[in-house]
Amino acid sequence: MPKIVTVQPHIQDSVLRDPLQPTTWFPNELIHTHGLSLSALGLLLQLVAGDNFDVEAAQAAELKRRSTGLEPEDVDELLRELEAAGYISVTEG
Repeated sequence: MPKIVTVQPHIQDSVLRDPLQPTTWFPNELIHTHGLSLSALGLLLQLVAGDNFDVEAAQAAELKRRSTGLEPEDVDELLRELEAAGYISVTEG
């Protein structure tokens, strides 16, 4: 069953988007969040800036990354970190 990731409204509302260009401005407060790993922060910025985030595709890419011997970044672990910090919610679709 696919996972649905929803960025919390207070995070979405803090971000500005340019309607004429594919540009997103993130407040320094969000970028300098304490307590998040850099990987989790990067995922949060991707979730906020992007239209859709495909958890299954990200997990498949992670498996491919692991098979090549590159250091893993567990997508589920990053999602749990963001959810625990109150930035997102994850539900089964």
